[in-house]
Amino acid sequence: MYYIIKSYMEAIATEDIDMDFNISSMNEKFNMDALDNWTTTIGLIQSVITLIEQTIPDISARIFYHTREYHEYREIDKEGVISIPDDSILIGCLSMVSEPISLQKFFADFQIEDPIIAEILKSAYKGQEIVPIVHGFDLLAFILICKEGNGEPTEQIEFSAENITFLTNLASRLKINLYAASIADKRQRELLQMTQYPFVLQRHDSLKKVYDEMLEDLASQIHFDKGIAYAFDEDRNILSPFVVKNIDQPDFELRPGQGISGQVFEGGKSIFVPNRVLHPSYSILREEKFIDGSFISAPFGNEKTRFGVITLIRSQNNKKSFSVEHRYMLEIAAAFIASEISNRQLFAKLDASNFNMVESLTRALEAKDAYTEGHSERVTKYSVAIAKKLGYPEDKIHYIRYAAMLHDIGKIGIADAIINKPGRLNDDEYNAIKSHTEIGYRILSVNPFFKDVKDYVRYHHETLNGKGYHHKKEGEYPEEAMIISCADIFDALNTDRPYRKALSKEIIMQEMEKNVDVHYKREMLDALIEILKEEKQL
Repeated sequence: MYYIIKSYMEAIATEDIDMDFNISSMNEKFNMDALDNWTTTIGLIQSVITLIEQTIPDISARIFYHTREYHEYREIDKEGVISIPDDSILIGCLSMVSEPISLQKFFADFQIEDPIIAEILKSAYKGQEIVPIVHGFDLLAFILICKEGNGEPTEQIEFSAENITFLTNLASRLKINLYAASIADKRQRELLQMTQYPFVLQRHDSLKKVYDEMLEDLASQIHFDKGIAYAFDEDRNILSPFVVKNIDQPDFELRPGQGISGQVFEGGKSIFVPNRVLHPSYSILREEKFIDGSFISAPFGNEKTRFGVITLIRSQNNKKSFSVEHRYMLEIAAAFIASEISNRQLFAKLDASNFNMVESLTRALEAKDAYTEGHSERVTKYSVAIAKKLGYPEDKIHYIRYAAMLHDIGKIGIADAIINKPGRLNDDEYNAIKSHTEIGYRILSVNPFFKDVKDYVRYHHETLNGKGYHHKKEGEYPEEAMIISCADIFDALNTDRPYRKALSKEIIMQEMEKNVDVHYKREMLDALIEILKEEKQL
């Protein structure tokens, strides 16, 4: 060690080593190495600005970074007043420059005629030198070296050769870090985009559609060539495909542990494989031969129930393989899917419980009148069937189901003597009967659960011409109430009442025809007739 130090000191003494140069180079390299310690893009940019301003006196540095989601270059550390579109002439020309260049010379050499940007960069920012950060032909960012102080913006700074060398070396080093940062930003945006995925699932009006549209929903978040989703049948211990995309003949089943998807399901963990053909174990499996390239696979379920497994494939000829980030995205999506299924199943159970309670209440009411026993159940059955025939969405059908079951709940406030009177009602009695729609409305208004149901109950005795109980015309009350009215009138004509026997089907249909465009629309009766024919009642 003594001889090494002695030789080094002798070399310095004989000027074989330029001490100042080496210390300067070592400091510069040390400072640039510190740039590798970035954890965020904005942190990296702030470190670069600090390094430049410490190295070159009397200047300030601005960095315009390419924010791809906005298609522009801007100062993300300051959110400055200027942003430059990534399809501008300035950006196109700058991407062809490989070294620092005077801003004035750059505009002159490329004959860029953009007076607004030129004025901002030269006068507002007092820009002097521009340093492009180019990776391939992609301009990741550019550094604008600006004059500091109160001098004239047009007064040029003389940059030393060392300054230019420093900026050149910095640009070369920075393009690697900024490229890595841009990739990290892209991956982070993709993962953050998954926070919107629950809204994609929630737009479906039934659990069936959540299953049916599962792969299409995933395709909006993750690009893939082929995909398959299996549902687990616990009773049979079988995984059955319920939806596929771009896969021929998917009519097969797997047992847990069988095939790639079966192994993922049994293991309970997601996987990412860059190429199945090169994988030592997956390449020799006989099942799921359609998995022929890069793939990701994830199980979905909750703590108590395993629902199934999803496998997405990028084919062998697809040059863009999946990455581990795509596995994370599928994991997130699978968790959201499982949560949505669990929530909907729980809601279905609660809804069934609520409906059973409503049904029991209705039966208790109808027990007062032997003639109307089962009336609300039949009206519910026909109302729901009509709504389905007419293509109503699931949420509307759900409300119709409750409203039909509760359409006569207001009769709880009508005297039994009036309800069961065998003869014709007088005016006072008729007005009392008519009040049942308003009584029902008030009963349901107390509970917010029925906020979408109460108007159907209130207006199920309206007419399109405004001569009903509340004198509402078509367009002034929900047409769903017309569906209930259609089913209600049919069942009333088709059953015995205190004042008459059930009518024949021929007379019923004549009466129903008379009420078209009075109590309900033509298509509603047509749907009911179709249902009755299917049931062989007509």
